[in-house]
Amino acid sequence: MALSLGMSELVQAHLDHRRIWQDFHYAYPVISRRSKGVSLGVNLNPDKACNFDCVYCEVDRTTPGPRSDIDLAQLEREMAALLDLTVSGTLFRTSPFDSARPEQRRLNDIAFSGDGEPTTAPEFAGAISCIARLKRERGLDQVKLVLITDSTRLQAPGVVQGLELMMANQGEIWAKLDAGTEANYREVNRSKVPFARVLDNIAATARRWPITIQTLFLEWRGQGPGPEEVEAYLGRLRAILAQGGRIQGIQLYTVARPTPEPEARPLRAPVMDDLARRVRAALPDLPVEVFYGPE
Repeated sequence: MALSLGMSELVQAHLDHRRIWQDFHYAYPVISRRSKGVSLGVNLNPDKACNFDCVYCEVDRTTPGPRSDIDLAQLEREMAALLDLTVSGTLFRTSPFDSARPEQRRLNDIAFSGDGEPTTAPEFAGAISCIARLKRERGLDQVKLVLITDSTRLQAPGVVQGLELMMANQGEIWAKLDAGTEANYREVNRSKVPFARVLDNIAATARRWPITIQTLFLEWRGQGPGPEEVEAYLGRLRAILAQGGRIQGIQLYTVARPTPEPEARPLRAPVMDDLARRVRAALPDLPVEVFYGPE
């Protein structure tokens, strides 16, 4: 991902979320604005395989990555090294992490994210078992395991097996919900997975464990989300709660990094603030965090 000339090292640390670090294949560190500290990423999709094709995704899927099975032994070696570098402070002597503020030099989580949907990897449950063991061996019980998911496979048996282990090890599920209507889901997320399945997966998972809803609003082809779309989105959240689902918070964000689609643009801060006000007014019991674009 190209970064503009003159950008400060600190901003670079926030915006540079490449899933490749040094010669590692699966593990990578970032300073995460949502985690408010260091997040160590697990990329189970170096082949860029994903069942979403979001208009705002910074992953360039026109150039596919190498296809291969996940080497769990290599993943374990890479994450063990990253954990040790972070805990010892050695990571913060390398660029761009040497520009992190003191409060950001905190290992917050290990996040299953990457260049595709993590739950599509057959090794998903095995990867969680591996990372949970590394945490225990280092006494890092308070470091969270976070799944950042498009919510398409949350009820698949192998995924549920992984989630049970993850949630027993300080786990959090961050479930994507970018749309209120089927039409907007098709337009923005461009997935063949039925929207109804995504909604059912989120509701069923939220009945079992508390989840965080992640929503990206953007300007697409010159238009932001209209009032009807926002109201439909709020209706989806109300329905999850009405079905007994537990939502522990909502993360509203917009485009923050360059994307292959030039018409996918960030919403301005006042627009994001207005959307947040609408969500808070409609769902006053839910915490809402707002993350802005690169203004």
